[in-house]
Amino acid sequence: MVIKVFFKLLVLIFVFKYSYANIIYDKNNIIITEHDIKIYQQLYKQNYNLDINKSNSLKDLVLIYNLINNLESNNPEFLNKVDSEILMRLGQNSFENDGIKNFLRFSRIRDEFIINYFQNKLELIELINLFKDLGSLELPISNNDCLIINEIVDLKDNEKFVENFFNNLKNNTQNFKVMINNIEYKVCINELKYRNIENLIVEYIQIQTAEQFEKFVYEKSKE
Repeated sequence: MVIKVFFKLLVLIFVFKYSYANIIYDKNNIIITEHDIKIYQQLYKQNYNLDINKSNSLKDLVLIYNLINNLESNNPEFLNKVDSEILMRLGQNSFENDGIKNFLRFSRIRDEFIINYFQNKLELIELINLFKDLGSLELPISNNDCLIINEIVDLKDNEKFVENFFNNLKNNTQNFKVMINNIEYKVCINELKYRNIENLIVEYIQIQTAEQFEKFVYEKSKE
């Protein structure tokens, strides 16, 4: 399962690369500027599609910097692993601005909790209930390998299909099938539809792991 981690950040890197701003926080070896706040607000908007005010941005940034500083001191091997993954995906330019670098680090660390939950805790019944809560899940089915679509059916309540989808996720495959009136069909899920379903699952896992992650961040920020 591919976790959605990175967003359209490279444009921001070049927009903010040579910008400067006044210092608004300087404590415990953490310096945060007006410019850092603006970068964070942009990243937050791209990430969560929500606006965040200056006060809450500052609170988030203090937590992020405390977490990163703690990992730099107490678990540099883990942080180096995170950095290597980011550089592999986005390249050296992603680290030319500290605000963007630390946001990427924070996002990647957050995803560790999502990945762990997906791999070790997510159960079929959770996916069944998640799909049942959808208004609909209309997908095309075919009996000739999707060359011709037989019909479009709502599969949100079809537990056998959900089980098949769950197994495909766990095995990182995309061989989606369903039985309807004792006939096996292939479920034809295009890339866009698959990503939409995947994002729905990621958002669900984010909610399930939010308390654990927040506890982790606050504990690290106090050390």
